[in-house]
Amino acid sequence: MSKKDNVKKIKSYIDDILGTKSSLRDKLPSKKSKEKELFCEILQNLQFVNSRTMGMKHDYKINMMDYDDPFYIALENMFQLHYTQEQRNVINWWLYDKFLPTGEILVLTHKDTEEIIPSDTAEDVWDLIQEQKNAKKDNK
Repeated sequence: MSKKDNVKKIKSYIDDILGTKSSLRDKLPSKKSKEKELFCEILQNLQFVNSRTMGMKHDYKINMMDYDDPFYIALENMFQLHYTQEQRNVINWWLYDKFLPTGEILVLTHKDTEEIIPSDTAEDVWDLIQEQKNAKKDNK
């Protein structure tokens, strides 16, 4: 049974219970989920732009870094407004160091337990930053 069919079935149950016609709509996104979505989109776009710049330099010997620098500086300044140095370090590591030009991918490990910390996606980076934010609140 598809999700649409399930929704119709639930709606009919609600109509029967209430004895009137009802309507269902998707849940409105919370501010936090919208913030996460925007953050992930920004990181994915930055990763794309950075890899495109590096590809131009490697493949065509065209250095776009001077052209792109003001853009990166503006974004770094915006990150500075919203994130701690520790959080920015995670963001910058993911953007510029995690994915090596050789195709290798670095992993993040917990300093005490050596456990691998998920960091493959922009969503993983968001989760790490939220953990840092929550840990900082707990320590206050």
